[in-house]
Amino acid sequence: MNILGLDIGGANTKAALLQFKNSDIISTSSYIEYFPFWQRTIYDIPKMLLRIIKELINNQCLSLDKIDYISIAITAELSDAFQTKREGILAILSALEQVFNKEKMFFICTKNKFINFNRAKREYFLVSAANWVSTALFLGNYVPKCILIDSGSTTIDIIPIINSNPISKGKTDIERLINHELIYTGGLRATIPSITHFVPYKGNLVRISFEKFALISDVHRILNNITESEYINDTADNRSKSLEDCYARLSRILCMDIETILKDDLNEIAAYIYEKQIEIISTELQAFMTNLIRRYPEFEIDPIFIITGLSADFLIRNTLKNLGYINIISYEQVTKIPDHTSSSAFAVAGALYYQLL
Repeated sequence: MNILGLDIGGANTKAALLQFKNSDIISTSSYIEYFPFWQRTIYDIPKMLLRIIKELINNQCLSLDKIDYISIAITAELSDAFQTKREGILAILSALEQVFNKEKMFFICTKNKFINFNRAKREYFLVSAANWVSTALFLGNYVPKCILIDSGSTTIDIIPIINSNPISKGKTDIERLINHELIYTGGLRATIPSITHFVPYKGNLVRISFEKFALISDVHRILNNITESEYINDTADNRSKSLEDCYARLSRILCMDIETILKDDLNEIAAYIYEKQIEIISTELQAFMTNLIRRYPEFEIDPIFIITGLSADFLIRNTLKNLGYINIISYEQVTKIPDHTSSSAFAVAGALYYQLL
């Protein structure tokens, strides 16, 4: 059986092709496209989906009719390309229907299950921002009790799992923000003022500019937390992702430039911003754990954390270690999927397969 998994995000659309035989994954491949919905039109969405078919399906010497199911998670409806979430979901469903057979499409929803195209169209709110559900359901087939943390380019999802099912207190984005299950910071697209209003310079803490001069991806590039190829988002000034240009962008948050500030000073600033981002995540994680243990005391002693996402190692693993947690395992190690960047696309395909059994 061949299942195509799609995680359609506001900035990145991730796709994974999984081939199953007798409950085992026997073949996998993936593709990710930076597709900022706020810079595109509704007419560009089907073209992007066709590129996925070309890059992921045709390159595997398969045709679309050989795909048994298309399993889909959607989060791009929150993009300001759309006035409302309803408008976003319906626009994306319309694009999907232009490219794929709607009878083969199934959508993960916040009720911990998949629904068909027609129901997704009628009850759009069920499929809005539900990608975390499929990531948890897929993992639940391997680890029935744990805390899953998916740390991507933009946000961090924290999902407790018991009896192989997610038990998040929140279902919608706002409920999850309130309950510290969604943290709006990530490894690439966070702005610097969303992390700190001050940085150190010449022995002073200086209030920074609130312009979008640089992104956290510049900081993590300077600190060697990401490579140039992993810097997959647009830069703040549309210049290159070279180390030199990352330094130049970071210098501007102090209203300076690369000719008037030393790289040693910029390295210190980058390290300080990173430390402040870790502090934000640490505070949210501690609040989450307090709430979780109050509901489920069994998580108090030596909880198992499963981490995934492109920023999992340098944002989450380090934070958990700082908080004294030691049972930290990678999602890819547990599930045997090959690509942490596209783990959500692998998961939405795998979760559908296991629900079909």
